[in-house]
Amino acid sequence: MIAFLIIVYVAIVLVLFKVLRIKPTAYVIAAMIVAGVFMIGGVVVVWTPYVKGQVKAIYAQALQPMKKGELLLEIDPAPYEYTVKQVEAQLATSKANVKQAEAALATANAAVPNSQANLDKAKAADELAKTQEQIALNIQRADKAAISQLNVAKATQEREQADAAVQQAVAGVVQAQASAQQAAAAVQVAQSSVPAVEAQLQDARFNLAQCKMLAPGDGYVVNWQVQIGTMLVPAPIAAAGTFVNVSDTAVAAVFPQNWLANVEPGNDVEMVLNPYPGRLFLGKVDYVIAATGGGQFTTSGTIPNAARIGSDGLYAVRINFTDRAVASKLSLGSGGSATIYTNKGKATHVISKVAIRMKKWLLYVMPSVEKPS
Repeated sequence: MIAFLIIVYVAIVLVLFKVLRIKPTAYVIAAMIVAGVFMIGGVVVVWTPYVKGQVKAIYAQALQPMKKGELLLEIDPAPYEYTVKQVEAQLATSKANVKQAEAALATANAAVPNSQANLDKAKAADELAKTQEQIALNIQRADKAAISQLNVAKATQEREQADAAVQQAVAGVVQAQASAQQAAAAVQVAQSSVPAVEAQLQDARFNLAQCKMLAPGDGYVVNWQVQIGTMLVPAPIAAAGTFVNVSDTAVAAVFPQNWLANVEPGNDVEMVLNPYPGRLFLGKVDYVIAATGGGQFTTSGTIPNAARIGSDGLYAVRINFTDRAVASKLSLGSGGSATIYTNKGKATHVISKVAIRMKKWLLYVMPSVEKPS
């Protein structure tokens, strides 16, 4: 039956292109030729810790399916707990310093009106002393016998003392105002230290939380290289293992660029995957990755040489499975074939449908990977 279908398929192709002389446009070719595909849904991550330390407990097993957020392993948190406690103590001290500085500012602010009141009182006493001195001097000028020289001298002395008291009160006001300004500056300094210590505490708590390494998504761990007591460091050269993320499984199909002229997002796709003979998978075009490594250059002082510029002329198409539940159970890295059905040349789609269905049955008898020579 398979041989018969192949013969029919070849005959149809010959009739279309040799007898009817249909022009081999891009969409016709794309509809008739099956391109290779591979699974790209699993994001393979070389898994390294954010913090360093000895492994205290291991919860994940190699190739064991895990859900996002489940605990993989735990690094000994003791050093990071000590850091958190130390910074918490620093934060408490900083906040206490702020309260102390604010209390000193309140005292200094209260001293300003008190010193001002003392100044007002000293000025009033000075005015009284000046008045009494002036009265004594006027009496002396009018009649020296009316007042003794001792009383005049006493009035002058009291006025001088009152003047000195005013100057002292003025100095007290200046000093109180300066103390208030210094106390306000001390409050600002104390308050400014709190955010810095709070940031240190957040960083310390973050590092402590990183001691519990969680699954970044649905998937599983492979190449598990840790055991209790293993020293882990945040460096790619010392990876603890590899985590395969299967939360978003898709397919990348590679086509020559001119075959994609009519491919649009939403086009129907039929796929055959090598590990699953006899099964046909359905999907939709997500988008064409309109870039290729041939257009990428490493920055240097050398002018690009045309002889060294090369491209395989292939573009990748991302394809989403129609049934997400089926996609999550497939083997990542699978090879296979895919056919995209564009909105043009629909009359020829039947040829591609026959070819892709022949391919799924041929997988039972034909190897999907070439044997090494």
